[in-house]
Amino acid sequence: MIRNKERHFLSKSTFLRGYICKKSLWLSKHRRDLIAPTPAGQQFIFDQGHEVGKLAQKLFPGGVDASPATHFDYQPSIEITKKLIAEGRQVIYEAAFQHNGVLAALDILVKKEDGWYAYEVKSSTKVHDINVTDAALQYWVMKNCGVEAKDICIVHINNEYERVGEIEPEKLFETESVLYLVIALQDEISESVKVLKQVAVNETCPTVLIDKQCTDPYTCDFKKHCWESVPDESILDFGMYRKEERFRLYHSGIKRIADVTPWKDLKVPYNYIVEAHINKGIYVDDVQLKNFMKTIIYPVYFMDFETVRFAVPKFNNSYPYEQIPNQYSVHVLNNENEEPVHRSYLADPGKDFRLEFIETLLDDLGSTGTILAYNVSFEKSCLKMMAFLFPQYEVRINAVIDRLVDLALPFQKKWYYDSRFSCSYSIKDVLPVIAPDLSYKNLAVNNGDDASVLFMKMMQEPNKDWSAERKNLIEYCGLDTWAMVRIFRHLNTIV
Repeated sequence: MIRNKERHFLSKSTFLRGYICKKSLWLSKHRRDLIAPTPAGQQFIFDQGHEVGKLAQKLFPGGVDASPATHFDYQPSIEITKKLIAEGRQVIYEAAFQHNGVLAALDILVKKEDGWYAYEVKSSTKVHDINVTDAALQYWVMKNCGVEAKDICIVHINNEYERVGEIEPEKLFETESVLYLVIALQDEISESVKVLKQVAVNETCPTVLIDKQCTDPYTCDFKKHCWESVPDESILDFGMYRKEERFRLYHSGIKRIADVTPWKDLKVPYNYIVEAHINKGIYVDDVQLKNFMKTIIYPVYFMDFETVRFAVPKFNNSYPYEQIPNQYSVHVLNNENEEPVHRSYLADPGKDFRLEFIETLLDDLGSTGTILAYNVSFEKSCLKMMAFLFPQYEVRINAVIDRLVDLALPFQKKWYYDSRFSCSYSIKDVLPVIAPDLSYKNLAVNNGDDASVLFMKMMQEPNKDWSAERKNLIEYCGLDTWAMVRIFRHLNTIV
């Protein structure tokens, strides 16, 4: 086989990176050492994307896979694609094309009576703008290689699909044509290719100010590098202003919340927040905080869930990306002076654990007293789904929902605000200020994404010995509710 010796300058991923931010493209070509490690949760999303791509191939069975042996050398894949097209193959997976130094690999290429049809598979539940740009580049490369698609479509997850028995790909996926949007972008794509190829080979990094492109449509893996000069208590965290205004203020020299002037003219509570930052102090709305604390009735249950979510549903009567609780921690405080009792549950990864989860939880929550959760909407949505799934427990689950109170509310509403929170009300930011002796840093599992990913891996190999990992998961979830106990007691001392 004669191989194409031309090495590509841009792939679809690097083109999209540069389309969003030219600096990110340049850094990816010249300073890959600055790329932040991929978080476990994000890596699992990528892995699920591969699973979704393979499953989508069943929509067009009998195809030939043109994937390269390694993603570092796509040239053989380009030649294989040319050969398969010349042979008249009807369905090609991972068809690769290259034009003018730009490489684009298509998930599924199908030959129908009237011509070629292109399909890009995404693990999202709808078509995003960046998906259209992705498809537009694919169309541009293919057309310039002599394969003009009659249609180009995004295949994405149908989030209303309910699994009953084996997965039905034709129901799990929805196919949406983006042809007219793609054609409208062709001139822009052609011009962008010229610009970005030059950016990629320039010796100097382009100057691009930090802005919304750092996190939209996804968080850039160079964000840590580009944001290293952003100070603590940054104006970029200040919820008084819309995101665009925060960046404008930042680049105009107002870097910190304490720099805002005239702060006394701001509406409550933002004027007091700025004052707290100027004085490195605390703001308390006594009336609101007292009223909140009066709503809490003993015994108090401090509850936290951990969940798993799969693009492709794992259980019958479950949906794509449904948050399925697999673990909980509950600390029970019977009165103000007693030490709390701890109860916990961690599922068996080798079975459908949903019924056991809710039955155990209902027993552990009793029938009276306040149930505190942090950002209660998460637990509430999980419980509502459980009530729908297990109607025999609907009344008891609804009674639990009626007892729920959100412990994050005083921090979210700024009834209690410490300048060290830096406008965040996340428990990970509140806890080190209120209880500096507690920390997640030394835990083997120290965040919810890692906990979720770990249990999903356990589900993939349920017969493996996971005893050490189970201990780590129980310790992490237990710290979440013990942290809530400490925060609750701190608020009690304030009022």
